[in-house]
Amino acid sequence: MIDAYKQGGTDRLAAHIHDDVDWLFYAPIALFPFAGARRGKAEVFKGFAQMYEMFRPVGYDVNVVLVDGDRSASLCNAQMEQRSTGRIISSRIANFHRFRDGLMVEYRGFTDSFDSAEQVLGRELGI
Repeated sequence: MIDAYKQGGTDRLAAHIHDDVDWLFYAPIALFPFAGARRGKAEVFKGFAQMYEMFRPVGYDVNVVLVDGDRSASLCNAQMEQRSTGRIISSRIANFHRFRDGLMVEYRGFTDSFDSAEQVLGRELGI
């Protein structure tokens, strides 16, 4: 899944995701329209299309993976090139997955969205 994500390989990625996946990535939707809640593989991949339109993955390093039965958690460092500016956006992301029959049926993702927002905007928010 990680290799498919890094390469923008949605067909390969889709092979690992359940048709009725429950997906939620926490980030400000005004800056990251691909974030938020999505239900079903088709909606999730609309989000991926938005993300790949705005950003090009340039790095994704998995630091920690924990697996317990049908659940997994990972802590990752992601680097994305913002296509409109060429800036590299670096984020730490915590991912939580649940699987059934070898397919992801639930996803929750968290990032330091304040830091990511500042990087995308190219300035400190000064709050």
